[in-house]
Amino acid sequence: MKKRVISSLLIVVMVLTMVACEIRPGKGPSITEENAYKEWDIDFSEEPTTITYLTIGDKPTNGMTEYAVEEINKILLKKVNAKLDICYVSWDDYLSKYNSILSLENSDIDLVGTSTDWLDAWANAQKGNFLPMSKEMIQAFCPMTYMNVTDEEWRKCSYDGDVYFIPENEYTQWTNHGFIYRSDLAKEAGLEQITSWKDLTKYLKYIANHRVEMIPWDADGTNTIIALGYIMSAGKYNPIYEISTYGIWGAYSDGNGKIVSPYYEGDDFLEFAKLMKEWKRIGVWRGDLSSAGDNTEEFIQGYSALVQHHTQNYYTSIKPEMDARNPSAETGFFWFGQESSNLMKTSILHGAMAVSSQSKNPEKALMVYDVLRNDRDCYCLLRYGREGYQYIYNKERMIEKPSGYNADINSIVTNFWWGRRDDYELLDADVSWDEYYDLLNTYEHVSIDYPWDGYDFSYGVNEIKLRAVISVFDKYMPEICYGSYDITPEAEVNQFRGELKEAGIEDITRQLQKMKDSY
Repeated sequence: MKKRVISSLLIVVMVLTMVACEIRPGKGPSITEENAYKEWDIDFSEEPTTITYLTIGDKPTNGMTEYAVEEINKILLKKVNAKLDICYVSWDDYLSKYNSILSLENSDIDLVGTSTDWLDAWANAQKGNFLPMSKEMIQAFCPMTYMNVTDEEWRKCSYDGDVYFIPENEYTQWTNHGFIYRSDLAKEAGLEQITSWKDLTKYLKYIANHRVEMIPWDADGTNTIIALGYIMSAGKYNPIYEISTYGIWGAYSDGNGKIVSPYYEGDDFLEFAKLMKEWKRIGVWRGDLSSAGDNTEEFIQGYSALVQHHTQNYYTSIKPEMDARNPSAETGFFWFGQESSNLMKTSILHGAMAVSSQSKNPEKALMVYDVLRNDRDCYCLLRYGREGYQYIYNKERMIEKPSGYNADINSIVTNFWWGRRDDYELLDADVSWDEYYDLLNTYEHVSIDYPWDGYDFSYGVNEIKLRAVISVFDKYMPEICYGSYDITPEAEVNQFRGELKEAGIEDITRQLQKMKDSY
């Protein structure tokens, strides 16, 4: 891995900071926002430094984001003599393009939004694309953030003594998936609510037999997360998301730390395959999956009875939209793992910030990040835009869209998912907060912390065999999830497992176990 010599300025600032502040165990220095940056030796007579921030998303074209960034830069110029520029990686084939940009030599990227479970964070750290940092460096140039990250959280962001990521540890989000259904129609089917896959199947049978004008679930055949959802509902399986989105490997909460793949062994995946064959026979989806429409829009309009998504999207988007456009309909949410009370919290590295190893101004990049994350005015501009243009406050101090607001014309896109804070988030008046908090109360009683933070599983796994295993999943999972094969489920799953063995799944399982045991 690439190393970088910390500048002499860092040493001076670090010493001054530690002398001036009382150090608290597990936290950073006991400092306030008013005195946090007093030790920074910034020459405001110099030309301002431009810090480029890389994020995922299509670059906006309506000009509104630039206006918000102008206001952000007024704050940054005053506090750190710097300006922010945003570089976007478009959603189309985003991971390949993201990794290519990070591997470029002499790039102008400074701050990098990253993730261990969907943006190859550990792999890019291993390749030397991220700057290895000491905790002292972060404490000196990112003091407000450092103060609110515990030693244990820094450990989860580190490898071989160096810190590679700043975690999004002050933000509560739930990206656990499940099915959104029509609770009014579930009651027609004799179900007060859906709390199991058995209930869900009864509901879908009712829709297919008694609501012939509806498609029970207008799936397009590409959604395979339902398999993992079934497995996590059948037992307390905790998948490792850093290795693949399929959750191929993991451990059971009561399995004494043994790394397994329930796709490869056990009965749960076979039972899932049988159930999906039954769903196909029932007519849950179209005979021609490629002719599926916009399932979410169909659900809102009443043409479909089921949507698959995650908690956050349900309460912040789908339910508010349904309530506004189809108020006679009622909705419910069946979350994966509900029947076994199996729920993992979102990793603090699901969204994280890194500093590019190509950054010419890493210390200034950390200063900018600290202001973006901790200055309330700067944060709100970055997250929501300008008051009066992108949002207004109602009498309950919730935010609403201004009169005449048009998303195509007025929205901003900064996609700052790498340093959000509960304390600074604004409540959107369109969201069903009471019901959301009721669900979160349920979650808090059963959820566990994501168990794999800090395990650097990307180091040491045989990449050739891993690609081969994932290739087998890519081939079989769409077939099994939608019953799109002519043999029995038992025969299909046996073929799947046979090819997984040939690809080397057992070898990777042993490698992962060895890495876990040596941690």
